[in-house]
Amino acid sequence: MLIRQALFSALPSLLLVISSAQAGTIANNEWTATTCGPVPAEAKLDLKNPDAYNKSVEAVSNFRIANHAYLDCVIKEANADIQTVNKSATTFQQKVVDADNKIQDDIKAADKKFGK
Repeated sequence: MLIRQALFSALPSLLLVISSAQAGTIANNEWTATTCGPVPAEAKLDLKNPDAYNKSVEAVSNFRIANHAYLDCVIKEANADIQTVNKSATTFQQKVVDADNKIQDDIKAADKKFGK
């Protein structure tokens, strides 16, 4: 329980450090990719007439290609951030465990030394 409390109390600090070191940012409970550039501008098919439709097909095709590339970038960045958060939290958790173990060892040594 102590470890969990320590981990969660330090998590906001970890996230601030991690978000400055990694690509994505968190604001207002929303994660946003920062290395993928702007979200592609949406293009729609123009259904007014056949000529308008034919002219809009290329723009829509380009939008779909750009949108999928943007999504791939977002997924890659998100996964990298998730791995960094996980690694940092695990490292911090181990430090808390190690500190707790050291305290327990010191208590046992004190009991032996002082006869309790």
